Amino acid sequence: MSANFLSRLRPHLPSVRTGLGLRQLLPEWKALFSSRDLKEDVLAALQVASVAVPLSLAIGLASGVSPEIALVTAIVAGVVGSLFGGTPLLVTGPTAAMAVLIASAVQQYGLRGLLTIGLVVGVLQVLTGLLGLGRAIRLVPMPVVSGFTAGIGAILLVWQLPRALGLPPPDQNHVFDVLSHLGQLMHQTQPVALALTALTLAITLVLPRVAPKLPSPLIAVTVTSAIVLGLGLDVPTLGALPHALPLPAMPSLSTASWGQLMSTAVIVYALSSLTAVTAGGVVAKLSPRPTHDPDQDLVGLGLSNMAVSLLGGIPAAGAYARAALNAKAGGRTRRATLIHALLVLGAVLLLVPVLAHIPIVALVGVLMALAVRMLRPRDLMGLWKVSRVEGTVFVVTFASVVLLDFIVGVQAGIIVALAIAVVRLGRGQAGIVHTDSAGPYRFLLTGPITFLSTAKLETLRNEAHALEPGRGMVFDFSDVTAMDVSGAELMTQLVREMLDAQHPLVIQGALPEVQRLLLRQAGDDSRFEALFALTESDVVARLQGLQIATQPSPRDRLVHGVERFRRARRPRYGELFGRLAKGQTPHTLLITCADSRISPSLITSTDPGELFIVRNVGNLVPLDNSPLSPAVSSAIEYALEVLGVSDVIVCGHSACGAMKALLSKDKPEGLPGVVNWLAEATPVLGKLPPNATPEDAAKANALVQLDNALTNPVLRRKYDAGEVRLHAWFYDVGHSEVLEFEPKTGVWAPLGLPLHGHAAHAHGDGSQPSRGGDGLAAQEDAAPGI
Repeated sequence: MSANFLSRLRPHLPSVRTGLGLRQLLPEWKALFSSRDLKEDVLAALQVASVAVPLSLAIGLASGVSPEIALVTAIVAGVVGSLFGGTPLLVTGPTAAMAVLIASAVQQYGLRGLLTIGLVVGVLQVLTGLLGLGRAIRLVPMPVVSGFTAGIGAILLVWQLPRALGLPPPDQNHVFDVLSHLGQLMHQTQPVALALTALTLAITLVLPRVAPKLPSPLIAVTVTSAIVLGLGLDVPTLGALPHALPLPAMPSLSTASWGQLMSTAVIVYALSSLTAVTAGGVVAKLSPRPTHDPDQDLVGLGLSNMAVSLLGGIPAAGAYARAALNAKAGGRTRRATLIHALLVLGAVLLLVPVLAHIPIVALVGVLMALAVRMLRPRDLMGLWKVSRVEGTVFVVTFASVVLLDFIVGVQAGIIVALAIAVVRLGRGQAGIVHTDSAGPYRFLLTGPITFLSTAKLETLRNEAHALEPGRGMVFDFSDVTAMDVSGAELMTQLVREMLDAQHPLVIQGALPEVQRLLLRQAGDDSRFEALFALTESDVVARLQGLQIATQPSPRDRLVHGVERFRRARRPRYGELFGRLAKGQTPHTLLITCADSRISPSLITSTDPGELFIVRNVGNLVPLDNSPLSPAVSSAIEYALEVLGVSDVIVCGHSACGAMKALLSKDKPEGLPGVVNWLAEATPVLGKLPPNATPEDAAKANALVQLDNALTNPVLRRKYDAGEVRLHAWFYDVGHSEVLEFEPKTGVWAPLGLPLHGHAAHAHGDGSQPSRGGDGLAAQEDAAPGI
């Protein structure tokens, strides 16, 4: 039993991969040496590299490290990520979202501590990918991610203000420290620096709207640098950069503040991983050959961060903007990502003298443009319109990140999100349905009944004690979705008190797990076992056996049902009902039996406005020349000509009383209307063997009625023109299964499921349907054994 259980469970568990995914990567590595798509990959790499160089320099500046360190990250992470990543066009490198975290870590732990963080992050990411937990990274609530990113954007923007004004940066990077620093030195603002920053910012933000294919950061930096050199302006520049990459070295694993360092590493790991997984999924959709493996993305990113830390770089992440550019520029394979990294390396080796003359204010302008884009106020506005609760999570996270601390911000956002989720999950409703009937009192409970329902259940308890004894009580649990132990304890206490007060009582529609929980909480109280009823019929039977003043009437049931609709169903369909009030656009005409056991919307899971339904005894469609034809033809014509339905279904069912009467030699006595109506189905008898069952008759009848429907001129015309599709269905009441007839094979099979592995209902004599004739029923003339 346990082995069988594990075999069923295994496909749903994350798969553990070995060998760093090399088996899947080797064929793609071989393709790197192919000439196929080489031109497209090179052109895309050129565009991405032209953006990556200025962005890396700017991000290095924002990260509190020398520019060459950010370039090392772009090169090493770009190469390793391109070789080992799971999304071929995903670019791995330094990102603006990570810059603020990195700068804070550098200030707190120094560069050696940052390198240790990078190594820890890399190991965690490789383990996460190998264990198949890549998709679990997305469990962080999106309002928390959006608020965190916007908070980092705000901090990044504030941090750049001193340099944008030509002022020296403060010793401390907290927002309040920066603003205080600005207040003290504002009078020393350098107009030239401010003008150059504004120019770079404007080009970076505006150019993509005018010419989206141009590398706006590179053009902005080039224009600003040219102005500085041409006019001989005295502004700080990057200065000399090293001509070679650093040699690998193990980072210093200092034990000082190890706990704080690890907590920072976890935050860096989470943000870096989330950006990679999210960016990979989005970029894969932009690629002409969509490939996305989040687990392999994390393996590649982890190896990148481990290699970067050994070479003195900063932690890398998935660079969405560069990856999107890679896809939009025509990149086809991971070779485009690899070539981009090699081009950045070439820029470092060949253009060092040029890079040294880039003004700091030019990079500041690029950073401020990145910060503005990270703020994304539309995200907050959209969240606020959809759900103010989600907007609150965004605001709490944003404010905590900006005003307090990164870790505190994430913790605050997640705590608020979890608290809201708990409240939502526990937001059950309970109340008494007040009617003018003298029947039993109806208690309506909806949603989960948990420890958060204490106040509502206490109010219900007080109301229940004030009710008139002897009328009976029905606790309707049909819409109770879940119950915890606390909720079960509260409910059993209430029920026990009602039973002790001699109130006849029934619990209706409780889920099996809810019922078991209530019985367990009831303990040795044997009275509970007889309280449960599944349907309204069970409720009536239960109450009829009890001594109550007034038995429930059908109207009581309907009144209760309407109240359930008002409380539990109407809010969900409010917008839909508003649209339906202006008109209907059903897609299907369903002709089925009037039998109460068939609920079309239930078995098809359709919403109001989808089905145009005709119901009559035996789901009959009289021939067009029959005097009874308008009873159904009027609906057919209106559905086709006015409503424009595209599908027509005739659905029979098992245990059909009309079919039993049709097969019976004796006509129903005292039912002249039924006799007259069923005469329209007499041709069905000619298609049945002598020993046919009502189920055989119901299936043959569905086919005959479709044939009859085709005698209607409107349906005939639209069917011949291919504007309408016809279907024959059979609903097996006992098995709650819908079968559909397939004319090509002559079998009835479960709707929407392949024939293999399912019982198919074929012709009794094994013959195949003919290809001639009109309609589906005519195709079955050669198949008397339906």
